[in-house]
Amino acid sequence: MKLSKNNKTSTRGFTLIELLVVIAIIATLGGLSFGPIMKYLGTAKITKAKKVCKDLTFAITGFEQEYDSLPYSGNTYPSVDASYRTGGAGRPLLKVLIGADTNINDKGKRFFVADEAKGRKDGFTYFANGSIENLYDTWGNVYTIRLDYDADGIIDASVIGTYSDTLRVGNSIVVSPGKDGLYDDNQDAKSW
Repeated sequence: MKLSKNNKTSTRGFTLIELLVVIAIIATLGGLSFGPIMKYLGTAKITKAKKVCKDLTFAITGFEQEYDSLPYSGNTYPSVDASYRTGGAGRPLLKVLIGADTNINDKGKRFFVADEAKGRKDGFTYFANGSIENLYDTWGNVYTIRLDYDADGIIDASVIGTYSDTLRVGNSIVVSPGKDGLYDDNQDAKSW
């Protein structure tokens, strides 16, 4: 009896065609999931900006409960509703809410807290001397705050943008213009 020396076990790998088919299937599945993932990320940004809007209104309410008046900036308490941006001329109002302005917030109590911005997005930016520069939303825009200084319980949101809302809300509203940067109710983050 003659024994054959060809008793090799063959190990078979993927052919180039099989490998290309697998890559094509993975690429197709990845492409199909890209849209929903991007939609989810957009929704998450709006949700995060809405949270900051709510946090600012809670900070304003906390200040009002502590001092029996709404926070303000400047030398005199306003007699009519007013709007502030969380940057530029509205910066003094932020200083009151974070306890940095002890003329108006004489207890130095911190009513609002936010993270430091990452690349001028999603938090506070600071000047070189350490004072607050701006508060940005997740798209790099500043928020707008409107306060009910005349205490009539009505806030007109139309002065902020193209909103048609006259609101019967608490003492304030806050809005972020969203991804497009326009106060036009198109995926804006609002506290109301």
